[in-house]
Amino acid sequence: MAGYVLKQILQFISNITINAGVYERCTDYHKQAIAQKSSRLPLILYEDSETMNIKTRAMDCVNREVLSQIYMSSAVFATSAISIISLVSVLASYNLLFILLSLLTVMPYFIARRLRGKDFYALKQRQTKRVRYRDYLWELFNDKTAVKEMRTMGFDQYLREEFKETRVEIDKELWEFSKKDALSLLFCDTIRVIGYTASVVLALVLTISGEINIGLFGASIGAFLAVQNETKKFLMDLGSLPEKISFAKDYYAFLDLPEERKGSVQKESLTESIRLEQLEFTYPNAGAKTITGVNLEILKGEKIAIIGENGSGKTTLSKLILGLYPVQQGRITYDGEALEGLNQETFFQMVSIISQDFMRYSLTLRENVSISDLERADADRDILGVLAMVDLDMDPAQLDRMLGREFDGLELSGGQWQKLSIARGLFRNSELIVMDEPTSALDPLIENQILMNFLTVAQGKTAVIVSHRTGLCRYVDRIVVMKAGEIVEVGSHSELIQREGEYTRLYTTQEQWYV
Repeated sequence: MAGYVLKQILQFISNITINAGVYERCTDYHKQAIAQKSSRLPLILYEDSETMNIKTRAMDCVNREVLSQIYMSSAVFATSAISIISLVSVLASYNLLFILLSLLTVMPYFIARRLRGKDFYALKQRQTKRVRYRDYLWELFNDKTAVKEMRTMGFDQYLREEFKETRVEIDKELWEFSKKDALSLLFCDTIRVIGYTASVVLALVLTISGEINIGLFGASIGAFLAVQNETKKFLMDLGSLPEKISFAKDYYAFLDLPEERKGSVQKESLTESIRLEQLEFTYPNAGAKTITGVNLEILKGEKIAIIGENGSGKTTLSKLILGLYPVQQGRITYDGEALEGLNQETFFQMVSIISQDFMRYSLTLRENVSISDLERADADRDILGVLAMVDLDMDPAQLDRMLGREFDGLELSGGQWQKLSIARGLFRNSELIVMDEPTSALDPLIENQILMNFLTVAQGKTAVIVSHRTGLCRYVDRIVVMKAGEIVEVGSHSELIQREGEYTRLYTTQEQWYV
C-alpha cells in the first residue's frame, strides 16, 4: 500500500513538472512571436492607442498562459469524455434516475463558467487602457531621468497617488468580479450537494424496495459521486473554453496586424532625385492634418534644411521621406520609383537617420558608434574621426570601455550622449542622411560647428537637416520653410531674406544666438 501511494505521488510530481515545462516552452514561444511581430509593425501603428491596447491584451493572454491552457484542455477533453461514459454506463446499471440526477445537479457549473467567463473578458477589455496607464506610471518610477525630475520638482508624491488610485481602481473591479464568481460557485456547490443528498435518498429507496441489495447501496452512491465530480470538471472546463478563446483571439488579432511593407524593387543608390508630390498625412485619432499638399524635389547630392517652429510638421515630413510612415495621399518617388515599392532592406542600407530621440546604449564606446555599420567595427581611425567631428575627443584606449553606470562603465553627460548618437549616424556609410533635430539640446554655437563639420564630410551625399534653428541655413543649398503642415517658402538664405517672410522672421529672432 505504501509503495502504491509513493508511486502515485511521484507520478503526480512528474505530471506537474512536465506540464510546467510545456507551459514554459509555449509561453516563451508566444512571447517571441509577439516580439517578432512588434519589430515588423509599421511605426505609424505605435501612434495608435487601439493598437497598443491590442498588444497589451495579447501579452496578457500569453502571461496568463491562456493558449497553453486551451491546448491542454483540448487534450484532456477526450480522456474526460471516455471516463464519463465509462462511469455513466456503470451508474446506469443501478438506475437511470442516478444519471439524470447527476447531470442536472452539475449543469449549473457550465452555465456559471460560461456567463462569468464572458463577464471577465468584457472587464479585461474595459480595463486595458487603465492597465496601460498604470504600467506607464510604474515605468516612470524606474526611469532615473524621470525620478530625478520628480524629486527636484516635487511631484513624485502626486504620481505615487495617481499610480495607487489607478491600481486600486483596477483591483477593486477585479475583486468585485471575484466575489460574484465565488457566489456563483457557491450556488453551484449547493445544488451539487443537494443532488448528492438526493442520490443517497434514491439509493436508500431502491434498497428498501429490493431493486438493489445492501452491497450495491454504497457502490451506487460512490459511482454517482464519481460521475458527478468528473462531469463537473468536464463542464467547468467546457464552460471556460469560450472565455479562453476570446483571449486567444486578442493574441491572434495582434499577430494579424499589417506588417511593414516589403517592396520588391531593389534600390541601392540615388542617381537623380527624391520627389514629393501632393503629400497629405494625418496621425491616427487626430482630427487635423499634419502634412497638407506638400510638393518638393530633393536632388542627388543636395543639402536641404527643413526649418519651422515646433508643430510645423517638419519631423513628420522627414519620416515620410524615409518611409517610416506610410504615404496616405500623394506620392514619394526615388528616381521615379514609388517609395512603397522599394525593397525595404536594400533601401535602408542607403539611408541613415540621426534623431533627436537618441538612445543611450550600455555597450562599449566602440559598439555605440559602430553599431550602425557593424562591418566596420574594427575601423578605429574612422570611429575616432567621427567622434572628433562631433567635438567628442576620446582616448583610443577607451574604445572598448563600457559606457553607462548600469554596468560600472564610464558615464557621459547628456550633451556627450547626444554627440555620440550623432557620431553613430555619421559613421554609417550611407548616401542619404536625414538629421532630425539632432543637436537641439546643444549650445547653438556648438550645434553650428558640428553641422558645419557634417557638411564638410557629406560632400557627394544627399542630406536633409530638420531643425527649428536657422544657424546652418546660410551654408546649405536650399531652405524649406514649413508652417502648419505646409511648405510656405523654398530658396537659399539670401533669396528668403529678401522676401521678408516666415524665414526672415525666424532668422532675425535667432540671429543673436550665432553672434
